Amino acid sequence: MRHAATDLSILEQLFKGDREQIHQWLELYLEQAPDQFAALSEFQKAGNAEALAMIVHDLRPQTHYLGAHRMLELLVALGELVKREGTAPCRVLVDETHALSREIETELRACLNRT
Repeated sequence: MRHAATDLSILEQLFKGDREQIHQWLELYLEQAPDQFAALSEFQKAGNAEALAMIVHDLRPQTHYLGAHRMLELLVALGELVKREGTAPCRVLVDETHALSREIETELRACLNRT
């Protein structure tokens, strides 16, 4: 059995169970996150360590609110790696975040369709 990539209990606590606010937040995430994750690849390929570190930093709170623990671990590791060694060795982690981000998007869309 596959485990869920997210745990929305953090959002439920943050918005005190207000389903409309949770849905609005999820819709905003789904609108913005794909471009942010695409930027990870662009910055990594361009060798722009500063921009890569910044987008990683910006994505971390969003993944925390989603309860996306594995994604948060990947982003922390990616942020540390880019600061230590630059963009070149970050390719594998960037690819892993992309795969997981698609899984998260699918899960969130299903969640929105259920309610």
